[in-house]
Amino acid sequence: MKKSFFLGIIAMLLLSFDSSAQYTRNIAIGLKLGEPIGLNIRKYFQYGDKAFDVNIGTYGFLYGKHRKYRDGPYHLKNPNGDYTASQPVGMMVQGIYSWHRPVGKGDAIKVYYGFGGQVNYRTYVAKEILTGTNQNGEKHVSLGPTGNAGIEYNLPGNDVGIFLDAGGYVEIVPDLLFMHPQVSVGVRVNIVRGK
Repeated sequence: MKKSFFLGIIAMLLLSFDSSAQYTRNIAIGLKLGEPIGLNIRKYFQYGDKAFDVNIGTYGFLYGKHRKYRDGPYHLKNPNGDYTASQPVGMMVQGIYSWHRPVGKGDAIKVYYGFGGQVNYRTYVAKEILTGTNQNGEKHVSLGPTGNAGIEYNLPGNDVGIFLDAGGYVEIVPDLLFMHPQVSVGVRVNIVRGK
Protein backbone atom coordinates (compact mmCIF):
# COMPACT_ATOMS: atom_id res chain seq x y z
CA MET A 1 0.00 0.00 0.00
CA LYS A 2 2.84 2.41 0.85
CA LYS A 3 4.58 1.85 -2.50
CA SER A 4 1.43 2.44 -4.51
CA PHE A 5 0.66 5.61 -2.52
CA PHE A 6 4.14 7.06 -3.14
CA LEU A 7 3.97 6.11 -6.83
CA GLY A 8 0.57 7.81 -7.11
CA ILE A 9 1.94 11.04 -5.61
CA ILE A 10 4.92 11.02 -7.98
CA ALA A 11 2.64 10.33 -10.97
CA MET A 12 0.38 13.26 -10.01
CA LEU A 13 3.36 15.61 -9.88
CA LEU A 14 4.74 14.44 -13.22
CA LEU A 15 1.36 14.65 -14.96
CA SER A 16 0.81 18.16 -13.62
CA PHE A 17 3.65 19.74 -15.61
CA ASP A 18 2.23 22.33 -17.97
CA SER A 19 4.55 23.44 -20.74
CA SER A 20 2.41 26.53 -21.40
CA ALA A 21 2.91 27.97 -17.90
CA GLN A 22 3.18 31.76 -17.81
CA TYR A 23 4.52 32.17 -14.27
CA THR A 24 8.09 32.04 -13.02
CA ARG A 25 7.66 29.49 -10.25
CA ASN A 26 6.97 25.90 -11.21
CA ILE A 27 8.43 23.44 -8.69
CA ALA A 28 9.98 24.20 -5.32
CA ILE A 29 11.60 21.96 -2.74
CA GLY A 30 12.11 22.77 0.91
CA LEU A 31 12.56 21.71 4.50
CA LYS A 32 10.01 21.99 7.30
CA LEU A 33 10.89 22.18 10.99
CA GLY A 34 8.27 21.62 13.65
CA GLU A 35 5.44 19.17 13.19
CA PRO A 36 6.32 17.61 10.80
CA ILE A 37 10.08 17.73 10.36
CA GLY A 38 10.73 16.75 6.79
CA LEU A 39 10.73 17.42 3.09
CA ASN A 40 8.30 19.68 1.22
CA ILE A 41 7.78 19.50 -2.55
CA ARG A 42 5.50 22.11 -4.12
CA LYS A 43 4.09 22.20 -7.66
CA TYR A 44 2.62 25.59 -8.68
CA PHE A 45 -0.38 25.90 -11.03
CA GLN A 46 -1.84 28.70 -13.15
CA TYR A 47 -0.09 31.96 -12.25
CA GLY A 48 1.26 30.75 -8.94
CA ASP A 49 -2.07 31.28 -7.17
CA LYS A 50 -2.63 27.54 -6.68
CA ALA A 51 -0.24 24.78 -5.67
CA PHE A 52 -0.05 21.14 -4.64
CA ASP A 53 2.26 20.30 -1.72
CA VAL A 54 3.65 16.90 -0.83
CA ASN A 55 5.11 16.73 2.68
CA ILE A 56 7.10 13.70 3.83
CA GLY A 57 8.32 13.68 7.40
CA THR A 58 7.81 12.87 11.04
CA TYR A 59 4.51 12.26 12.78
CA GLY A 60 4.20 12.84 16.53
CA PHE A 61 7.67 14.26 17.12
CA LEU A 62 6.65 17.45 18.96
CA TYR A 63 2.97 17.16 19.86
CA GLY A 64 1.19 14.42 21.74
CA LYS A 65 4.13 12.71 23.40
CA HIS A 66 1.89 11.64 26.29
CA ARG A 67 -1.47 11.32 24.54
CA LYS A 68 -3.81 8.38 24.72
CA TYR A 69 -4.66 6.74 21.43
CA ARG A 70 -7.51 4.27 20.87
CA ASP A 71 -7.41 1.84 23.81
CA GLY A 72 -3.82 2.57 24.83
CA PRO A 73 -1.00 5.08 24.33
CA TYR A 74 1.82 5.18 21.84
CA HIS A 75 4.79 3.68 23.65
CA LEU A 76 8.54 3.67 23.46
CA LYS A 77 10.74 0.98 25.02
CA ASN A 78 13.41 2.33 27.37
CA PRO A 79 16.94 0.84 27.38
CA ASN A 80 16.02 -1.04 30.61
CA GLY A 81 13.10 -2.72 28.81
CA ASP A 82 10.26 -0.72 30.41
CA TYR A 83 7.68 1.23 28.46
CA THR A 84 7.09 4.91 29.07
CA ALA A 85 4.21 7.20 28.18
CA SER A 86 6.20 8.76 25.34
CA GLN A 87 5.81 7.52 21.80
CA PRO A 88 8.22 6.64 19.04
CA VAL A 89 8.23 9.05 16.15
CA GLY A 90 6.14 7.92 13.21
CA MET A 91 6.27 8.83 9.55
CA MET A 92 3.70 10.71 7.48
CA VAL A 93 2.97 11.56 3.87
CA GLN A 94 0.66 14.47 3.24
CA GLY A 95 -0.81 15.95 0.07
CA ILE A 96 -2.42 19.42 0.21
CA TYR A 97 -3.97 21.50 -2.59
CA SER A 98 -3.71 25.20 -1.68
CA TRP A 99 -4.79 28.66 -2.82
CA HIS A 100 -2.38 31.62 -2.58
CA ARG A 101 -3.09 35.35 -2.31
CA PRO A 102 -0.55 38.22 -2.28
CA VAL A 103 -0.46 40.62 0.66
CA GLY A 104 -0.11 44.22 -0.50
CA LYS A 105 1.58 45.19 -3.76
CA GLY A 106 3.70 42.63 -5.56
CA ASP A 107 4.00 39.03 -4.52
CA ALA A 108 6.87 39.11 -2.00
CA ILE A 109 4.46 38.11 0.79
CA LYS A 110 1.67 35.61 0.21
CA VAL A 111 -0.85 33.94 2.45
CA TYR A 112 -2.19 30.50 1.60
CA TYR A 113 -4.65 27.90 2.80
CA GLY A 114 -5.41 24.39 1.65
CA PHE A 115 -6.89 20.97 2.25
CA GLY A 116 -5.88 17.42 1.48
CA GLY A 117 -5.15 14.04 2.98
CA GLN A 118 -2.55 12.42 5.19
CA VAL A 119 -1.28 8.87 5.74
CA ASN A 120 0.72 7.97 8.89
CA TYR A 121 2.80 4.95 9.85
CA ARG A 122 3.54 4.43 13.54
CA THR A 123 3.93 1.90 16.37
CA TYR A 124 0.97 1.54 18.72
CA VAL A 125 0.72 -0.57 21.88
CA ALA A 126 -2.83 -1.54 22.88
CA LYS A 127 -3.68 -2.21 26.54
CA GLU A 128 -4.00 -5.95 25.96
CA ILE A 129 -0.52 -6.03 24.43
CA LEU A 130 0.87 -3.79 27.16
CA THR A 131 -0.35 -6.13 29.91
CA GLY A 132 0.56 -9.32 28.04
CA THR A 133 3.92 -10.95 27.42
CA ASN A 134 4.49 -9.46 23.95
CA GLN A 135 4.95 -5.72 24.45
CA ASN A 136 6.60 -4.83 21.14
CA GLY A 137 3.48 -3.13 19.81
CA GLU A 138 2.14 -3.20 16.30
CA LYS A 139 2.96 -1.07 13.30
CA HIS A 140 -0.17 0.46 11.86
CA VAL A 141 -1.29 2.85 9.14
CA SER A 142 -3.78 5.64 9.80
CA LEU A 143 -5.32 8.17 7.45
CA GLY A 144 -7.59 11.17 7.31
CA PRO A 145 -8.09 14.71 6.02
CA THR A 146 -5.70 17.54 6.77
CA GLY A 147 -5.64 21.29 6.28
CA ASN A 148 -3.33 24.21 6.85
CA ALA A 149 -2.89 27.93 6.42
CA GLY A 150 0.30 29.93 6.28
CA ILE A 151 2.31 32.90 5.19
CA GLU A 152 5.38 32.94 2.93
CA TYR A 153 7.96 35.63 2.31
CA ASN A 154 9.89 35.35 -0.97
CA LEU A 155 13.31 36.94 -0.66
CA PRO A 156 13.77 39.65 -3.30
CA GLY A 157 16.04 38.81 -6.22
CA ASN A 158 16.29 35.06 -5.72
CA ASP A 159 14.25 31.86 -5.60
CA VAL A 160 14.15 31.38 -1.81
CA GLY A 161 11.02 31.64 0.32
CA ILE A 162 10.62 31.46 4.10
CA PHE A 163 7.29 30.23 5.45
CA LEU A 164 5.25 29.54 8.57
CA ASP A 165 2.16 27.36 8.45
CA ALA A 166 -0.23 25.78 10.91
CA GLY A 167 -3.05 23.31 10.61
CA GLY A 168 -4.29 19.97 11.75
CA TYR A 169 -4.96 16.36 10.89
CA VAL A 170 -8.21 14.56 11.74
CA GLU A 171 -7.89 10.79 11.67
CA ILE A 172 -10.72 8.84 10.10
CA VAL A 173 -9.24 5.31 10.12
CA PRO A 174 -8.68 3.55 12.50
CA ASP A 175 -9.49 6.07 15.29
CA LEU A 176 -12.42 8.21 14.16
CA LEU A 177 -11.89 11.94 14.91
CA PHE A 178 -8.47 11.64 16.61
CA MET A 179 -6.96 15.13 16.14
CA HIS A 180 -3.33 16.10 15.77
CA PRO A 181 -2.07 19.73 15.50
CA GLN A 182 0.70 20.65 13.04
CA VAL A 183 2.83 23.83 13.02
CA SER A 184 6.01 24.30 10.95
CA VAL A 185 8.50 26.88 9.80
CA GLY A 186 10.68 26.29 6.81
CA VAL A 187 12.52 27.37 3.73
CA ARG A 188 11.65 26.56 0.13
CA VAL A 189 13.80 26.97 -3.02
CA ASN A 190 12.34 27.21 -6.50
CA ILE A 191 14.28 24.57 -8.48
CA VAL A 192 12.33 24.44 -11.78
CA ARG A 193 11.23 27.68 -13.37
CA GLY A 194 8.29 28.09 -15.71
CA LYS A 195 8.30 30.33 -18.78
